[in-house]
Amino acid sequence: MVHVRKNHLDMSATEKRRFVRALRKVKEVGIYDELVGIHIRINSGDYLDKDKGRRWGHMSPGLFPWHRQYLLLLERAMQRFDPTVTLPYWDWTKDQSQDSPLWGDDFMGGNGRPGDRQVMTGPFARVNGWKLNISVVPVGDEHPAFNGHYTADDRDFLVRDMGTVNPNLPTVKELEDTLALTTYDTPPFNYTSGYGSETQSLRNHLEGYAKFPHEAELGKLHGAGHTWVGGHMLYIGSPNDPIFFLHHCFIDKLWTIWQETHPDVPQYLPVEKHPEVPSLHTKLAPWYTMSPADLLDHKKFYRYA
Repeated sequence: MVHVRKNHLDMSATEKRRFVRALRKVKEVGIYDELVGIHIRINSGDYLDKDKGRRWGHMSPGLFPWHRQYLLLLERAMQRFDPTVTLPYWDWTKDQSQDSPLWGDDFMGGNGRPGDRQVMTGPFARVNGWKLNISVVPVGDEHPAFNGHYTADDRDFLVRDMGTVNPNLPTVKELEDTLALTTYDTPPFNYTSGYGSETQSLRNHLEGYAKFPHEAELGKLHGAGHTWVGGHMLYIGSPNDPIFFLHHCFIDKLWTIWQETHPDVPQYLPVEKHPEVPSLHTKLAPWYTMSPADLLDHKKFYRYA
C-alpha cells in the first residue's frame, strides 16, 4: 500500500474522522506520550548544547531527518490501528485563518479560551478526554527558543494562544527565497550557520534562526509556525499539541521540494563524521536505527499528494 500524505484541506470528513480516531488510540496506549517525552529530552539537550556540544534534531543539520523519523514513528503507530491513515500537512503560507477547517471542531479544535488559554473545542480538548501527561516549560531568562532548562508544567490541558506572541504566519516570499538556497547547511552547523557568510544555510533559514538582509526579524518559517500557534507549541513539549505533527509534516514536505529543485547538490551535510552533529551516516538518537542517509528518500515510506 502506497501511503499518501495530503494537505489537510483535501481530506474528506471520513479521512479526518479516521485520523482523529487513530491518533486518540495512540494516545490511549501511551505511545503518543512516549513521543512527547522523546522530543523533550532531545530538544532540551540540543538547546543546552546550542553553541558547542551534541545536537541531534534542533539547531543542527539533523533537523529534517530526525523529525522525519519522529513523524514516521507516530504515523506507523497510527497505522497499526488504521492502515489507511497518514499524516496530513498544514501549509501555513496559504492557510492562515483561525476560521480555517484546520481549527474545526471535527479536527484540531480551536484557539484557547480567554484567561487560561485552555482549548475547549475539538477532540484534543481536556473536556473531550485529551489529557496532557508529560509537559514542560523553560525556566530562566533566556528566550524559550534557546532554552533547554525546564521544569514540570502541571497543566493537564492543551493551551493555545494564536497570534499573540507572533501575529504573523510565514509568507510565500519567505519560503520561496529560502528554497532557492543551494547549500543544505554550513559550519558551525548550529543556529549561527550562514551568519556573516555569502553561503547561506537552507536548514538554518527554514528552521528560523537565519534571515536575509531584507528581512526584518529572525524567527520565520518553522519558528513562526510554532510561535503563531502559541501555548504549548512555544515550548519543548510542543508535540502535546497535535498541530505539531501537521506543522512538521509540512516542513518535511519542504525538504522534499528543495531536494527535487536542487538534485545536483549534496542533499545532506556534513557527509564526513562530525563531533557535534549527525553526519550523513550517523544513526540518530535516541533510536540508533536510521541515519540521514537512510531517510533522504521519503518515497520509500510515503508520497505527498
